[in-house]
Amino acid sequence: MGLGALADNPDVPNVEPEILTPAGRRWVERAQRPLDVLAVVFLIDVILIWSFPDGPAAFLNTLNVIAWIVWACFAVDYVARLLLSVGKARFVRTHKLDLLMVLLPMLRLLRIFLLLRRSLASVSTEKIAGSIVSIVVAAVFVSAFFMWRVEYNAPGATITTFRYALWWAIVTTTTVGYGDYTPVTLAGRVIATAVMIVGVGLIGTVSATVAAWFVRRHSEPSTETADVASVDVEPAAATTTHTQALLLDRLDELAAKQDEIRAMLIELQRPPTSS
Repeated sequence: MGLGALADNPDVPNVEPEILTPAGRRWVERAQRPLDVLAVVFLIDVILIWSFPDGPAAFLNTLNVIAWIVWACFAVDYVARLLLSVGKARFVRTHKLDLLMVLLPMLRLLRIFLLLRRSLASVSTEKIAGSIVSIVVAAVFVSAFFMWRVEYNAPGATITTFRYALWWAIVTTTTVGYGDYTPVTLAGRVIATAVMIVGVGLIGTVSATVAAWFVRRHSEPSTETADVASVDVEPAAATTTHTQALLLDRLDELAAKQDEIRAMLIELQRPPTSS
């Protein structure tokens, strides 16, 4: 299904629902998860084929049959979406990667990366950073394995063992790049490019997470500070109310004294009465 299917998925940006008919969109929704599973199966199948090139004939034949079954499923999916598209020429033009994934078997591994991208798109940065160690370990070991398999018997190769490949994957993922072990084949350089992109992305994710944490710490008051502030405000409010009540009582007393003084002045100003 590949990138075109992702374009037809309403949960992914850059959606182009007009490319497919309603029946085509229903097909995409139903076929997406099974094809994701088949992409993982194909990855495991390739790893087993590369790990045991001299294995029993029955074992290798079984792995090849599985690879052909996966290819057939991807081909059926592409043909089905082509038939269920609004414009056939436009579908072919906008889904070139899907066609390449059918024509070139190894490109079906790209679906693994598309699956990861779709999965991580709905996950917050904090959650991604929380599992960053697992992501790094998986990326290092997978890239080291593939690099070892494509380089170990190449003329002039320096990555001839899995141990060397693992060291190369670590220094490349962390963007250190000592250069003591370098790929010499085209496939190895393609893998190296992907690993470098993954390494830069992981470092960017960690940096963004740390920056977001500092911004959040400075922009939002902590609960403890808010509680202390509320405790300080309540006594202050109570003190102000009590002071106002005392002032009002004192004013009432002064007003009463003024009335008494005024009455006494009026009495003194009256003329004395003759007896």
